[in-house]
Amino acid sequence: MRAVNKIIVSVIVILLNINSYPQGVLITKKENFVENPILVDKPIKEKTSYINIDVEIPQIVGLANKDREKDINNKILDKTNLWIKDVKDTSEDLKPTIPYEVFARYTLANDNEVLSFYIDNYQFSGGAHGITIRDTYNIKISSGEDVQLKDLFNEGYDYTSYINEEIRKEVNKHPEYYFPGKEGFNGIKENQQFYIKDGKLIIHFPYYEIAPYASGMPEFTIEIKK
Repeated sequence: MRAVNKIIVSVIVILLNINSYPQGVLITKKENFVENPILVDKPIKEKTSYINIDVEIPQIVGLANKDREKDINNKILDKTNLWIKDVKDTSEDLKPTIPYEVFARYTLANDNEVLSFYIDNYQFSGGAHGITIRDTYNIKISSGEDVQLKDLFNEGYDYTSYINEEIRKEVNKHPEYYFPGKEGFNGIKENQQFYIKDGKLIIHFPYYEIAPYASGMPEFTIEIKK
């Protein structure tokens, strides 16, 4: 009889654990996370009297879909080169006494099923301080296709409401860090920036979108399990 009771208790515990997380999540946690050498550095460095350029962007190596690999790499490189050119041209036109700065580094966050990484692009072109823009990339390793938020959940699951609720909980803990009312958080967007880290979803917001500069780039960790 004791054995039967233990089995019943075990089943109840399992059911409670299942119901404590959103249903339909397609992300799994990699137990022994090791950075997969699928990203290689592409350095771009230059220094003049008016600008310092120190950029390291990632280039993907090892995707099965070589066409997609080439497209993604070109997209990253073209966007970076355009950014550098714009700032460099401005510096040569204005000839600032304090050199402009263009600085970029990338971080690999996840390489299990979805290759997830971000690039932090920092620019100083005068004023009180520079600004960093974080670009996130999420790519399905098996196909090379871009992964959107909706792709991480089973069809029909209301992931938007769940994520919004979790973010509002965090915002309400420290409302003084965020803009109030309509200027603050009003829900995630269809093209919301995110990345995956240790089996968790990280929702990212740029400077000034929902909070003042002093609050940095707000990010919210969303617990999800398969």
